Amino acid sequence: MASLLIGPMLRYVSDGEATIWLEADAGCTVEVLGCRTETFQVNGRHYAIVAITGLTAGSCVEYEVLLDGVRCWPEPDSALPPSRIRTLPQSGPVELVFGSCRVTRPHHAPYTLSPDDHELGVGVDALNALAVRMQGQEAESWPDMLLLLGDQVYGDEVSPQTAEFIRANRDVSKPPGLEVADFEEYARLHREAWSRPDAALAVRQGVQPARTDPSRTNPWRGLRSGSSSAASCRDVSGSAPRVARTAPAA
Repeated sequence: MASLLIGPMLRYVSDGEATIWLEADAGCTVEVLGCRTETFQVNGRHYAIVAITGLTAGSCVEYEVLLDGVRCWPEPDSALPPSRIRTLPQSGPVELVFGSCRVTRPHHAPYTLSPDDHELGVGVDALNALAVRMQGQEAESWPDMLLLLGDQVYGDEVSPQTAEFIRANRDVSKPPGLEVADFEEYARLHREAWSRPDAALAVRQGVQPARTDPSRTNPWRGLRSGSSSAASCRDVSGSAPRVARTAPAA
């Protein structure tokens, strides 16, 4: 039976449509809100993008994910809020939360310390801080979109878990050392960054990712996903998001 590896992640939302992205550990049929699709393979990995139509503008709809007819999301006994799709309004302001790059590190000390306080410190993950705040808010207070202006992961600053995988599979004394070198290493690093429930909460809760750059290393430059039609801004590059608003484009 197929299981989720990453996701679900909301990838696109309009006033009447949405797409959900995920990775499974085997080929299967994926269903969300009655809309179905088959997984596709990339380098032996199984991905799906479910296109959901017929939604109402300005609405908020909770959703589940079924793999081959079996519910796999939300997880049993999860303490997180229900996953939902919040469609954009046909008029009025749209709120966008934005940030820069993310370094894939465990979210505990010493990694959450400042680089000035510890050699392994990279600071607090602002996306994690946003997710914690969202859990204490009503959905009406959440931003509509997430704009990541920098890198989803750093291919040349890998996590301890990915470094262990790399060392077990190739000689790191030769270039590129502990930098991500191929699709499998990148996929593992990406899974680490986006499968942690707290950090991924925003992209499961109707906050649409708008534009991202997957990695800062050369083999992955130029790979873009999502839309660049951001309408308003909130900064999550620090510990506390800030917000500005504009009306959506006509």
